[in-house]
Amino acid sequence: MIIHEKIQLKIDNEIIKLTDDYKHELLDLVNLVQPGYFKPKTTSLGNYYGIFVDQKLVAVAGERMKMNDFTEVSAIITHPDYTGKGYAKQLTAYVVNQIFTENKTPFLHVVESNIGAIKLYEKLGFVTRRKMSFWNITKYED
Repeated sequence: MIIHEKIQLKIDNEIIKLTDDYKHELLDLVNLVQPGYFKPKTTSLGNYYGIFVDQKLVAVAGERMKMNDFTEVSAIITHPDYTGKGYAKQLTAYVVNQIFTENKTPFLHVVESNIGAIKLYEKLGFVTRRKMSFWNITKYED
């Protein structure tokens, strides 16, 4: 999915840039919700941001693939106990707008069965650019 203009959305929660000090919390949250795809060095590919509630990281979003004209919005995750509060919407808007300030176009990928996420992204202004197959290949070990 791709978006062509900044998202006009009021940010109600404090959004914190996640430095290396938060690396373990970030990895734990992402792998709680989407196990296996987010590796320890993924954080070196771009900036990641979070929302905290009572000093607990409850939602994140960031950047992964950075190309000349495009940057991927990645790891849009909310802890299952904190969904429905607008955290993913605010973080997505924040990251998208940060990417636009770099004169790049934000894009993301989402699995077709994640209807809730797709509806959110469409409400924010994303459109489907292309459907593609994605394979997670792992080394076979005896």
